[in-house]
Amino acid sequence: MPSTWTCPKCKRRFTRANQRHACGTGDRAQVLRNRPGELVKLYAAFERFVKSLGPVELVTRERYVLVRTTRIFVDLVVMAESLRLAIHLSRKAKHALFSKVVADRRHVTHVALLRTAADLDAMKPFVREAYENSIDTGS
Repeated sequence: MPSTWTCPKCKRRFTRANQRHACGTGDRAQVLRNRPGELVKLYAAFERFVKSLGPVELVTRERYVLVRTTRIFVDLVVMAESLRLAIHLSRKAKHALFSKVVADRRHVTHVALLRTAADLDAMKPFVREAYENSIDTGS
């Protein structure tokens, strides 16, 4: 992960000097506490997949998970019975699972609720694209 600054307290690396952040990456167990077993399995499959893409950092806070390389490419909220996945792409994409698509000046965020392994499988190409965009230093 290319970087210009490393936090002297938590040793996390960032592309901007003095990047505002919460030190540390949190605790995966806290994100999954009191969740149904099937949801924990779905989250574990998601985590395995994003880690298979290459070097990533998962930052957890309460029920939120940010997935980043040099920048965040996916954020996830662990809900009572689903995973709310927000994928940050450089383009607008279409899929039946996307319940919301919002563009800002940097990217287009696509939101999907994942309830099954099939839902996760359907989102993998978009997550991979977001990952690739996040490591492309030219974009």
